[in-house]
Amino acid sequence: MWLCWPEVFLNGSADYSIDFSCLLGCSDRIVAVEAVCSGGVIAWTSMFGFLASVWVQWLCPGPQTATISVRTAEGAVFTATASILVSCGPQLITCDAPAYAPNAFLLGSAIVPDAFGNPLIFG
Repeated sequence: MWLCWPEVFLNGSADYSIDFSCLLGCSDRIVAVEAVCSGGVIAWTSMFGFLASVWVQWLCPGPQTATISVRTAEGAVFTATASILVSCGPQLITCDAPAYAPNAFLLGSAIVPDAFGNPLIFG
């Protein structure tokens, strides 16, 4: 699976998702996500149903790749590579990465941790 994300500007950041629904069975779901990026810094990874998401700030211009691997409840592992073109011009309005994924389980300012101490994720 080879995917392309929309072009972005240097130091720009956003969340990017890959839909693994075509690879999972009807009763299967994603239970773990790992990601690496060639020219960016990952703030967090998240999963929701068939989607695996990462928040990336791009630090190097030019063509970049992100590789995302998921493990399913049935034990299967799938990996996808997405490409993106990072423009040389800096993004004029930058945004800080959120501290937690949008589907993190929060109680006010407190998090509900998973077994690894990370915020528990809905999905």
